[in-house]
Amino acid sequence: MRIIKVTHFKDKDPIYINIEQIGHFYRVPEEYDYGRLETEEHTRLSVTTHNNGGFMIKETPEEIIKLIEKSRGI
Repeated sequence: MRIIKVTHFKDKDPIYINIEQIGHFYRVPEEYDYGRLETEEHTRLSVTTHNNGGFMIKETPEEIIKLIEKSRGI
């Protein structure tokens, strides 16, 4: 099992993810409501073992790819 460490978007706590269980990840743009910033840009990372929409994390998809490659020794 290969694990990567990512950072939770809101409380900055570490999240440890088994790379073999990653379902998908994508960037979520800023969301505005009536001209007010509601949600800052972040990445959503889901794992195949959960059906909750995934984790909101600080790392970009490019950073996640680099972490996965590093854990595989690429």
